Amino acid sequence: MPAAIRASELTKHYNLYRRPVDRLIEAVTRRPRHTVFPALEDVSFQIEGGQTIGIIGRNGAGKSTLLKLLCGVTRASSGSLETNGSIASILELGTGFHPEFSGRDNAALNAAILGLSPAQIRRALPDILEFSELGSFLDRPVKTYSSGMYMRLAFSVAVNVDPDILIIDEALAVGDGNFQKKCIDKIRQFQERSKTILFCSHALYYISSICQRTLWLDHGSLMRYGPSVDVVHEYESFLLQQERHAAAATQESARASELSPVRFSDVTVCDRFGAPRSQFSRGDDLQVRVRVRSDDPRQPIHLLVGIHRAADDLQCFAVSTHADGLAPLEGRSEYEVTVRLSSVPLLRGEYTIIAFVGDEHAMHVFDRRDVSSAFSMTGDKYEIGVLSVAHDWVMESPSANELAAMSSEV
Repeated sequence: MPAAIRASELTKHYNLYRRPVDRLIEAVTRRPRHTVFPALEDVSFQIEGGQTIGIIGRNGAGKSTLLKLLCGVTRASSGSLETNGSIASILELGTGFHPEFSGRDNAALNAAILGLSPAQIRRALPDILEFSELGSFLDRPVKTYSSGMYMRLAFSVAVNVDPDILIIDEALAVGDGNFQKKCIDKIRQFQERSKTILFCSHALYYISSICQRTLWLDHGSLMRYGPSVDVVHEYESFLLQQERHAAAATQESARASELSPVRFSDVTVCDRFGAPRSQFSRGDDLQVRVRVRSDDPRQPIHLLVGIHRAADDLQCFAVSTHADGLAPLEGRSEYEVTVRLSSVPLLRGEYTIIAFVGDEHAMHVFDRRDVSSAFSMTGDKYEIGVLSVAHDWVMESPSANELAAMSSEV
């Protein structure tokens, strides 16, 4: 199957003017009075026909700009873009709708814009209207619609005109649960028919579940394009690092301004042999080695080590010397302690270590150390949750009476 979309060094720049009159002054004087905003910069990729591609990135990353270029809504500043096949899109809510027209009229108008002949529109319109489930609202002006109703109508048109390429920009975010399922079922049908789909969303679960490959944009640049599980994992780690960067700077500043009498000097993740390591497979043994300095050797201390999932800061588990009934450490100015974690059952993902050192009652915290993206667990598929639990399935066999009833029905 030929490539459905091919982009080479695709670039889109917008000229920003401080005042509207500056545009006129620039045209007359031929001297630039604008700044250039690079919405998209040298983006290259190829999408094979029949693939479902996810597009992710933070707000302002260039996702909507890319989709508008693909749909022909705007033109590239430079680079080349080639598409093969008819395209239907669901972009910003209400795009392509006339606010004064009814839903029924807008559905017919959009179908015409997407290239359907009058005869094709007459055949497709009943399916479009039925799929939207808008009922009596179909004869009301779309300016009275909610965002969810806009999405229903736009999605219904896009999927019922039978395009070769379907482009969806955050359309599922405003639908109710039942209609979201209906949309997902329709997307699955498109996949079975080898249609090409571009799915842009902040819902990373949808991206990982629906899309074979994912394209990640940031500040207009292509960060990664590859298998969805790998790209989503890397993107989640990136987001966490960005969020924790400011927090870590604040934490270090506070530590410098008010130095605790007991503090961490180092926290290291190691393998079962004590060698520093950052990547593990499910079921591996790992160790967390901490070093602590104390200005007062007579101060008894306890240690706690917690593991958090990096993507959402969910606490997975924690262990502490106090909870395990160990005597507090005391009598030294420096300590090195290792906690061994056996057969760690964590699922694929990035994990953060949060360590605490407290007093003899484990009540007062002397110091805390956050090690963001301390280690990762590998895996070859997207899984839900945090832990892998050993399990099996037992299917109840039908009773003799049920078998007899089934036989009589046959």
